[in-house]
Formats: sequence, C-alpha cells, structure tokens
Amino acid sequence: MSMPSRRHFLAGTAALLGTCTATGVSRADDTVLSPLKWAPRNHRLLSELISAQPVHARPYAVFDWDNTCIFGDCEEALLQYMLETFSFALPPDQFHRVILQDVPEGSLGPDFLNLDGQAVRFAHLADDMTRDYAELWSRYGGWSAERPDIPAATPALAALRTRLLFSYTAIDAVAGPKVALYWIIRLLGGLTEADIARLAGHANRWALGRDIGETRYVTPSERAGKSGLLRHTVRHGLRLTPEIADLQAALRHAGIDVFVCSASLETVVRVFATDPEFGYGLPPQNIFGIRMDASAGKLGTHPAPDWPLTYGPGKVETIRRRLVRERGHGPLLVCGDSGGDTAMQTAFPDTRLSLIVNRLSVGEEGRLSQQAAEEISTISPRMILQGRDENTGEWRPSEQTIAFGTRTPRLLAHS
Repeated sequence: MSMPSRRHFLAGTAALLGTCTATGVSRADDTVLSPLKWAPRNHRLLSELISAQPVHARPYAVFDWDNTCIFGDCEEALLQYMLETFSFALPPDQFHRVILQDVPEGSLGPDFLNLDGQAVRFAHLADDMTRDYAELWSRYGGWSAERPDIPAATPALAALRTRLLFSYTAIDAVAGPKVALYWIIRLLGGLTEADIARLAGHANRWALGRDIGETRYVTPSERAGKSGLLRHTVRHGLRLTPEIADLQAALRHAGIDVFVCSASLETVVRVFATDPEFGYGLPPQNIFGIRMDASAGKLGTHPAPDWPLTYGPGKVETIRRRLVRERGHGPLLVCGDSGGDTAMQTAFPDTRLSLIVNRLSVGEEGRLSQQAAEEISTISPRMILQGRDENTGEWRPSEQTIAFGTRTPRLLAHS
C-alpha cells in the first residue's frame, strides 16, 4: 500500500495550525474547530465545549500522547529504532542487571514458546540477550552521534532485536504494564537528556517515514542460545493526527490550556509534542510523563523520587498535584485511548467531556467505550468515541474504527 510521506503529514499539519508563537497559537482561520475527519457529532460537541463560557478560571484540557495525539507509540518506536542501530549506552554488565530488574523468575508461560514449542525461561533469555549485546558492544562500542551505522542484518543484532522485542511483549503480558513501562525506559540508561532527545527525534522521523505494517523477526539459526530460536511479530509506523493538533490549537486560542500526561518517558514525549517540526508546538512545561533519577547527569535505572508513575491512577495523582492543587479544579476535557487513561477520564467531577480514540478496547476502557456507544443518541454525553483506520493511521469521520488487517468498521470490540 502506498503511504503518504512524512513531508506530506508535516506540511498538512502546519497548514492547519497556522503559526506558533511564544504567546500561543495563531490559527489559520476564525473557525472554532476544523471539520477534517472528525465524526460530525464529535466535531459539534467539541466546538460547543470550546465556545462555551468557562465555569472555572484558567480552564485546561489533558491529553494522553501515544495513540491519542499520534497514531502509534513513540517510545516503542524509539526502542525499535535503537534496535535497528544499536543505540545503547549501558555497558554489558549493567545491561544484564537492567533487563533482569523486576521481571518475575521462571517460565514466561504457554503464550511465549520458542520455535520448538518449548517454554522460555526469562533468565535464559537474559543470558542470550547479554551475549548478543556484549558482542556488539565489543565490536562497535556504545552509541555516539559519530559512530558509523551497523548493518541491520548483523547476526548478533538480529538476535538481540528478536529477543528483546519478544521479551518486552512477554513482560507486558506476564508482569503487567507497570513493570513493562519501566523496563523499556531503563534501556535508555546512561544517556544524557540531550542524547535521548536526539535519538527520539531520529526515531520519530524514521517511524513517520515507514508504512503502517508488521515485521516478523526470527532469531538467526546460528544463535539459538539457551532460549532457543524465537519468532516475534511487531507492528510499526507512526502517524501525526491533524485533528488533535487542530483541537489543541483551538483550545489554546480560546484560552484553554493544554497539557499532556503520558506513560512514556517525559523527555521522549516532549520532543514530539513541542518541536514545531511535528506540528503540535505545545509548551515544554505542559508535558508530564515518566521520570527517572538523573542525579549523575545521565538517565538512571530507578524512578525519580516523589514522582508518580504516570499510568492509570498515577495520571490522576499527577494532575491533582500539578494542576488541581494550583488551579482549584479538574480538567474540562480529557482525551485518551486505553486502560492506562481510564482513571483520569473518570476521576474529576469538573470534566465535561472525555474523548476516547476508539481502539476497540476491552477491559476498563472497553467499559467506557460501551458507555460512549450508549450515549451516542444523547444531547450531553459524558464520553464520546472517535473512530480511525488502523491500516492507514488516519481518523475516520465516524465513531467506528477499522481494525488493522480488516476492512469492516466496528463500533465496539464485540460488535
């Protein structure tokens, strides 16, 4: 499938937003909100929300970032990019300690078998990954901006790529997202904030230029190791979302501040959300995400003290600490896409509307999606669904979503 280029997306978003200035966003026209590919009812409800006289002084909106403001996950795209280029800074012994941290011992269970159908123990995976990593480190050293590219087909790199992506998916499924979120971020250990920002910018451009699709990784036959040969499929590609960029610009134009509360590393999200090149242009101080200790000037492997994990209830705690405490009220609008956002979408009595980017979710977000579906015919809903086409990364002018690999729009996961 032929996909629009990154240049096309960036140019289109810039045209919608007009000019970003130090004092806010100057819109290209006087409309409240551009129709674009909004579901018509959502467009009307949001336009009315923006135009209404605010109940509280200093109103604000809060957005999740990954799969809400953009299509895809910028931190997972960064991991994929780092594994294509071996862009790591942890010496091998530290790498081994980091990948073992907080991961339960024992088998990863029946859903994560090697190609011989055998259960995989994470300790074996960790030993094999460290062997791959140490070989690459001895030949090429750690990441630097000046280091030549490493051939992507290098057997040790191909093995590390397969095993690490397999591990990340398994850890998320077996140990849960809270463990997986810190696990992926610790792989950035040893990099300065400037290093991380530079790598994140490279990864964003790389992923925006890729198609939306899946890649199947297989361990090279000569590197079976203790864990055996593995096969793992990963979805790839990022897309900008002009509808969200325009919504944020319209909110700011109306005097409604915009904040991001993300379960990705704060530095990584800030690169995407604030760099005018990507079209959103939000203030850096308005981006909240996961923070790690960086007392030595480089990213550490422990969470920053006295800062919540910005996932689930931790997003609510962050908003209360940083915004409710200062302004005296909750957000007017909250936008999210998954179970990590459910808490902040429902926690604040002041929230007039919660936008759910429809990913045909199940679980907690699925229940909110069901509520939104039941409220489609009501005049003043609390929840609204916005559909998209997961084959292209673009929104659809409907509440229904087309799941990746299918062509049929659906409103809910089980519809």
